[in-house]
Amino acid sequence: MSSTLHSVFFTLKVSILLGSLLGLCLGLEFMGLPNQWARYLRWDASTRSDLSFQFKTNVSTGLLLYLDDGGICDFLCLSLVDGRVQLRFSMDCAETAVLSNKQVNDSSWHFLMVSRDRLRTVLMLDGEGQSGELQPQRPYMDVVSDLFLGGVPADIRPSALTLDGVQAMPGFKGLILDLKYGNSEPRLLGSQGVQLDAEGPCGERPCENGGICFLLDGHPTCDCSTTGYGGKLCSEGLSHLMMSEQGRCFVLVVLQLPEPLASLPLAGHRASSSLAGHSLRCLSFPHWARLAAGPSSVGVGAPSLMHRGFPSPLSPWLLHSPPPFVILGAGPAGLHPRGKHETRHDGVDNGGE
Repeated sequence: MSSTLHSVFFTLKVSILLGSLLGLCLGLEFMGLPNQWARYLRWDASTRSDLSFQFKTNVSTGLLLYLDDGGICDFLCLSLVDGRVQLRFSMDCAETAVLSNKQVNDSSWHFLMVSRDRLRTVLMLDGEGQSGELQPQRPYMDVVSDLFLGGVPADIRPSALTLDGVQAMPGFKGLILDLKYGNSEPRLLGSQGVQLDAEGPCGERPCENGGICFLLDGHPTCDCSTTGYGGKLCSEGLSHLMMSEQGRCFVLVVLQLPEPLASLPLAGHRASSSLAGHSLRCLSFPHWARLAAGPSSVGVGAPSLMHRGFPSPLSPWLLHSPPPFVILGAGPAGLHPRGKHETRHDGVDNGGE
């Protein structure tokens, strides 16, 4: 950026990886009974889309999820095979399958995501990815059916199902919660033999002072951003957590256009994003932040961050010779303001101006 920051306002949307906070404490309990199923509105997995959910089980086989094109060629099936998650799918009658490395029949919570990107489909399980790729003549998946969890209804004609024998597969036994298409919650159309589980991992309400419970890597975690408290359970005051040289709490706002990035503080933990990527690692819901630049200061603020004392003043060198990023609070050691090539304290190369 060569232009001055004087009297310029930037609006930047901070996209976060860990998922939405809505509906995380409700789930579906599957008993593994014959002809059990939960039916959701169709997931458009034709080209690019993500689907995710949390689940817990102690069995080694069972159908997790199924959709298809109405009995022609294309389908996508998630199932448990020998305690591992198998993703099996077909496009234009070309079929492949991938299997997770880890076993999941341990009665622990696991996070699963299926990411579709045209010819490539990725199975993500607790942060580990397995990729399957096809080379069909048609570069998209045809999806006609609704999405089924835990089993497929017995009253659907077998000729209308693409994967032979899917109705005969053992039903899933365990809990599934927080089903999302991208960031949206799909509509439940109906179910049979499935119970609504109102507890889930957040049922004991572990978060204090109004903190919101959500799942992170399968474990209950507290979002304290609107409470004025910090710590694991939102029980600690923020005074000893914020802007400390020892804790290296800082805010990195990257002014890299046309799509600015930002990393926000996460009570007492270093939480910064790589300048090369567009993924951030802090809170688990979108924020709209406003960056305001004046003749002697720059500030950033968002509704859920105002209790942290933003906007904050910055030293004048940021305005006289503006770099492609701004740091609020105690900057990471090893970052030299006037240098042409800088490296963060955690060893990630910023790549220069």
